[in-house]
Amino acid sequence: MVFERNPSVGLQVHENYQVLQTRGKTAGEYLASLNLKPDFHHLSLDKTIFSTSSRDLPLNLKQEVFFVQRGGKNSLEDGLFRQAAGLGVRFQFNSHALESEAEVVATGPRRVDAAAFGAVYENTDFPRDRFLMMYDDRYSPRGWYLYIIPFSENKVEVVNCASQPHAGRVRDLFHNALQERAVLKKYFDGAKPVSTFGGFGNVGIPKSAIKNGSLIVGEAAGFQDPFRGFGMNFALESGRLAAEAILRGVNYDALWRKSLMPQFKLDYSRRFFVSILGSGLIDLMYRGTKSGDTIGFKSGDVGGAVGSALKSVFFQAELAKKRITGFW
Repeated sequence: MVFERNPSVGLQVHENYQVLQTRGKTAGEYLASLNLKPDFHHLSLDKTIFSTSSRDLPLNLKQEVFFVQRGGKNSLEDGLFRQAAGLGVRFQFNSHALESEAEVVATGPRRVDAAAFGAVYENTDFPRDRFLMMYDDRYSPRGWYLYIIPFSENKVEVVNCASQPHAGRVRDLFHNALQERAVLKKYFDGAKPVSTFGGFGNVGIPKSAIKNGSLIVGEAAGFQDPFRGFGMNFALESGRLAAEAILRGVNYDALWRKSLMPQFKLDYSRRFFVSILGSGLIDLMYRGTKSGDTIGFKSGDVGGAVGSALKSVFFQAELAKKRITGFW
């Protein structure tokens, strides 16, 4: 039995597209590796406009980036709901059940560590075969980003992201970017959005993701990428681990620490650098890239014993920075 506060699934987000990290697989292959086979809509794009604080580069990508639809009919949530219902799962909508009544708690973020503000625009000239990623601290401070994704044949969505202490300004920074950056002005100058949306997320590694016997998954536990704000993977993967803990009768904390902590260490160590160097780090990393190049987005990972030691050091440095400053 799933207890859902809303009258149907997917209502916690405005209809939009978000990146699903597929770990080198297609979206379907990645989901199948979690025993999930939802029918849903997604975009696969292998071209981008990559913008830094000083350059705008049209680039090709070695691997497609998958954007999955969130919210609404044919969304990922809708597809998972239909798969679950087909397997006999029951749903109680408009539920006021207490967390203590559930074996698994998936209630989403509990505080604001980062925020996003976005809008949908109609009839712009933005190309439909690519997306835009812009790293510019003037609008997405300390290494966050603004992105544009084709939404349909005549619509695109524009989203700006920022973490604390700048999260409260993310909407104003969004409008500043559209008014000031030439690469955005040429597509949106004078255009009015048909809808706007926003959201927030929290980041943290709990001492335990078990509370009063309930297994806490996704952002309810703080499972989130502090480097780029990718949370879908952690929600899906921690949900699978919770199911495994119940079915096998094993400790959930031991499972998520073994499975998720290596990625946490990488993401938190990268956040340490980008929170200090900001978009200047992105400029440095891609300084040799030229218009029309084919690239793979750099993972920032370093293998071997040295790489593992470095990740551990900078992971701990980021945790210490959070304790001192209060921000990731």
